[in-house]
Amino acid sequence: MMTSIFALLCVVQLTFVVAAGTINHLRGSSGSGPVIPFQYPLFKQCDSAWGDDYMGSKTICAVGCLMSSTAMGIAGKGILIDIPQNISSDPKTFNTWLKANDGYSDNNLIETQVPLINPERIFWLDDAFHKTNDLSYDTVRSYLDAGRVVIGNVNNGGHFVLLTGYNLDDMDTLYVNDPGYSKESYSYKNDIVGYRIFDMK
Repeated sequence: MMTSIFALLCVVQLTFVVAAGTINHLRGSSGSGPVIPFQYPLFKQCDSAWGDDYMGSKTICAVGCLMSSTAMGIAGKGILIDIPQNISSDPKTFNTWLKANDGYSDNNLIETQVPLINPERIFWLDDAFHKTNDLSYDTVRSYLDAGRVVIGNVNNGGHFVLLTGYNLDDMDTLYVNDPGYSKESYSYKNDIVGYRIFDMK
Protein backbone atom coordinates (compact mmCIF):
# COMPACT_ATOMS: atom_id res chain seq x y z
CA MET A 1 0.00 0.00 0.00
CA MET A 2 1.23 3.46 -0.88
CA THR A 3 0.74 6.37 1.50
CA SER A 4 0.20 9.63 -0.29
CA ILE A 5 -0.54 13.09 1.00
CA PHE A 6 -1.25 15.74 -1.60
CA ALA A 7 -1.56 19.43 -0.93
CA LEU A 8 -4.94 20.61 -2.09
CA LEU A 9 -4.65 23.91 -3.90
CA CYS A 10 -8.16 24.09 -5.28
CA VAL A 11 -8.95 27.51 -6.61
CA VAL A 12 -12.71 27.85 -6.60
CA GLN A 13 -15.25 30.47 -7.46
CA LEU A 14 -16.48 31.17 -3.94
CA THR A 15 -19.73 32.64 -5.18
CA PHE A 16 -20.58 29.61 -7.29
CA VAL A 17 -22.92 27.36 -5.36
CA VAL A 18 -25.02 24.66 -7.00
CA ALA A 19 -27.12 21.97 -5.34
CA ALA A 20 -26.18 18.31 -5.78
CA GLY A 21 -27.26 16.91 -9.13
CA THR A 22 -26.27 14.51 -11.88
CA ILE A 23 -24.87 14.97 -15.38
CA ASN A 24 -26.91 12.95 -17.85
CA HIS A 25 -25.03 12.06 -21.03
CA LEU A 26 -26.13 8.95 -22.88
CA ARG A 27 -24.13 6.29 -24.66
CA GLY A 28 -24.37 6.84 -28.40
CA SER A 29 -26.60 4.23 -30.05
CA SER A 30 -24.07 3.75 -32.86
CA GLY A 31 -21.14 3.23 -30.53
CA SER A 32 -19.96 6.81 -30.80
CA GLY A 33 -20.18 10.05 -28.89
CA PRO A 34 -20.34 10.51 -25.11
CA VAL A 35 -20.26 7.45 -22.86
CA ILE A 36 -21.05 7.72 -19.14
CA PRO A 37 -20.69 4.18 -17.74
CA PHE A 38 -21.93 5.03 -14.22
CA GLN A 39 -23.88 7.89 -12.68
CA TYR A 40 -22.51 9.71 -9.64
CA PRO A 41 -24.07 12.53 -7.62
CA LEU A 42 -22.60 15.97 -8.17
CA PHE A 43 -21.51 17.67 -4.93
CA LYS A 44 -20.35 21.28 -5.01
CA GLN A 45 -17.68 22.05 -2.43
CA CYS A 46 -19.12 25.52 -1.79
CA ASP A 47 -22.65 24.24 -1.16
CA SER A 48 -24.08 26.08 1.86
CA ALA A 49 -24.79 22.74 3.56
CA TRP A 50 -21.04 22.16 4.11
CA GLY A 51 -18.93 24.78 2.35
CA ASP A 52 -18.04 26.62 5.57
CA ASP A 53 -17.07 23.43 7.45
CA TYR A 54 -13.37 23.23 8.27
CA MET A 55 -11.19 20.35 7.13
CA GLY A 56 -8.11 21.55 8.99
CA SER A 57 -7.18 25.20 8.84
CA LYS A 58 -9.23 25.80 5.70
CA THR A 59 -12.83 25.18 4.67
CA ILE A 60 -14.31 22.66 2.27
CA CYS A 61 -15.24 25.53 -0.04
CA ALA A 62 -11.62 26.71 -0.17
CA VAL A 63 -9.69 23.42 -0.57
CA GLY A 64 -12.16 20.53 -0.59
CA CYS A 65 -12.05 19.47 -4.25
CA LEU A 66 -10.30 16.10 -3.78
CA MET A 67 -12.34 15.27 -0.69
CA SER A 68 -15.60 16.25 -2.42
CA SER A 69 -14.72 14.23 -5.53
CA THR A 70 -14.00 11.21 -3.35
CA ALA A 71 -17.30 11.72 -1.52
CA MET A 72 -19.10 11.55 -4.88
CA GLY A 73 -17.46 8.23 -5.63
CA ILE A 74 -18.41 6.76 -2.26
CA ALA A 75 -21.99 7.99 -2.60
CA GLY A 76 -22.29 6.69 -6.17
CA LYS A 77 -21.28 3.23 -5.00
CA GLY A 78 -23.89 3.31 -2.24
CA ILE A 79 -21.30 2.94 0.54
CA LEU A 80 -22.49 4.29 3.88
CA ILE A 81 -20.37 6.18 6.41
CA ASP A 82 -20.65 5.35 10.12
CA ILE A 83 -20.59 8.66 12.07
CA PRO A 84 -21.80 6.95 14.34
CA GLN A 85 -24.92 5.78 12.51
CA ASN A 86 -24.68 4.64 8.89
CA ILE A 87 -25.41 7.57 6.61
CA SER A 88 -24.92 8.45 2.93
CA SER A 89 -21.68 10.08 1.82
CA ASP A 90 -21.48 13.77 0.96
CA PRO A 91 -18.76 16.34 1.67
CA LYS A 92 -20.20 17.04 5.13
CA THR A 93 -20.49 13.45 6.33
CA PHE A 94 -17.23 12.38 4.69
CA ASN A 95 -15.37 15.36 6.17
CA THR A 96 -16.80 14.56 9.61
CA TRP A 97 -15.56 10.98 9.32
CA LEU A 98 -12.12 12.03 8.08
CA LYS A 99 -11.58 14.45 10.96
CA ALA A 100 -12.49 11.73 13.48
CA ASN A 101 -10.30 9.08 11.82
CA ASP A 102 -6.97 10.80 11.11
CA GLY A 103 -7.96 11.36 7.50
CA TYR A 104 -6.14 14.67 7.08
CA SER A 105 -2.73 16.15 7.46
CA ASP A 106 -3.96 19.70 8.05
CA ASN A 107 -6.05 20.22 4.87
CA ASN A 108 -4.57 17.34 2.91
CA LEU A 109 -6.55 14.15 2.35
CA ILE A 110 -4.68 10.99 3.35
CA GLU A 111 -6.03 8.60 0.75
CA THR A 112 -4.89 5.46 2.55
CA GLN A 113 -7.31 6.20 5.39
CA VAL A 114 -10.37 6.19 3.12
CA PRO A 115 -10.68 2.37 2.87
CA LEU A 116 -11.18 2.22 6.64
CA ILE A 117 -14.74 3.43 6.03
CA ASN A 118 -15.47 -0.06 4.71
CA PRO A 119 -12.39 -2.26 4.06
CA GLU A 120 -14.51 -4.81 2.23
CA ARG A 121 -15.74 -2.27 -0.32
CA ILE A 122 -13.09 0.47 -0.67
CA PHE A 123 -9.52 -0.16 -1.80
CA TRP A 124 -6.45 2.01 -2.42
CA LEU A 125 -4.24 -0.21 -4.57
CA ASP A 126 -0.62 0.07 -5.66
CA ASP A 127 -1.60 1.76 -8.94
CA ALA A 128 -3.82 4.36 -7.28
CA PHE A 129 -1.53 7.39 -7.18
CA HIS A 130 -0.37 9.10 -10.37
CA LYS A 131 1.61 12.34 -10.21
CA THR A 132 1.51 12.73 -14.01
CA ASN A 133 -0.81 11.89 -16.88
CA ASP A 134 0.91 8.54 -17.41
CA LEU A 135 -2.23 6.59 -18.38
CA SER A 136 -3.39 6.25 -21.98
CA TYR A 137 -6.86 7.48 -22.92
CA ASP A 138 -7.85 3.85 -23.58
CA THR A 139 -6.67 2.88 -20.09
CA VAL A 140 -8.73 5.64 -18.49
CA ARG A 141 -11.73 4.48 -20.54
CA SER A 142 -11.24 0.90 -19.40
CA TYR A 143 -11.04 1.99 -15.76
CA LEU A 144 -14.28 3.96 -16.04
CA ASP A 145 -16.01 1.06 -17.80
CA ALA A 146 -14.83 -1.25 -15.01
CA GLY A 147 -16.32 1.04 -12.36
CA ARG A 148 -13.09 2.29 -10.86
CA VAL A 149 -13.43 5.69 -9.16
CA VAL A 150 -11.01 7.86 -11.14
CA ILE A 151 -10.29 11.38 -9.91
CA GLY A 152 -8.46 13.65 -12.33
CA ASN A 153 -5.96 16.33 -11.33
CA VAL A 154 -6.46 19.43 -13.50
CA ASN A 155 -5.70 23.16 -13.61
CA ASN A 156 -1.94 22.55 -13.53
CA GLY A 157 -2.32 20.44 -10.40
CA GLY A 158 -4.48 22.88 -8.46
CA HIS A 159 -7.87 21.17 -8.72
CA PHE A 160 -9.49 17.72 -8.66
CA VAL A 161 -12.59 16.42 -10.44
CA LEU A 162 -14.38 13.06 -10.57
CA LEU A 163 -14.14 11.53 -14.04
CA THR A 164 -17.48 10.12 -15.19
CA GLY A 165 -17.11 9.34 -18.88
CA TYR A 166 -15.41 9.79 -22.23
CA ASN A 167 -16.12 10.59 -25.88
CA LEU A 168 -15.60 8.00 -28.60
CA ASP A 169 -15.65 10.63 -31.34
CA ASP A 170 -12.64 12.71 -30.32
CA MET A 171 -10.82 10.33 -27.91
CA ASP A 172 -9.81 13.35 -25.84
CA THR A 173 -12.84 14.63 -23.92
CA LEU A 174 -13.29 13.38 -20.38
CA TYR A 175 -16.65 14.11 -18.76
CA VAL A 176 -16.55 15.05 -15.10
CA ASN A 177 -18.43 15.95 -11.98
CA ASP A 178 -16.60 19.15 -11.06
CA PRO A 179 -16.98 20.18 -7.39
CA GLY A 180 -15.64 23.70 -7.94
CA TYR A 181 -16.51 24.97 -11.41
CA SER A 182 -19.45 24.82 -13.82
CA LYS A 183 -17.59 22.52 -16.22
CA GLU A 184 -18.79 19.17 -17.52
CA SER A 185 -15.62 18.10 -19.33
CA TYR A 186 -11.85 18.51 -19.56
CA SER A 187 -9.30 17.60 -22.21
CA TYR A 188 -7.27 14.45 -21.60
CA LYS A 189 -4.37 15.87 -23.63
CA ASN A 190 -4.36 19.45 -22.36
CA ASP A 191 -5.85 19.44 -18.86
CA ILE A 192 -5.17 16.19 -17.00
CA VAL A 193 -1.89 16.16 -15.04
CA GLY A 194 -2.46 13.23 -12.69
CA TYR A 195 -4.92 10.82 -11.11
CA ARG A 196 -6.12 9.39 -7.80
CA ILE A 197 -7.90 6.04 -8.26
CA PHE A 198 -10.03 4.18 -5.74
CA ASP A 199 -11.54 0.76 -6.26
CA MET A 200 -15.02 0.54 -4.76
CA LYS A 201 -17.62 -2.16 -4.94
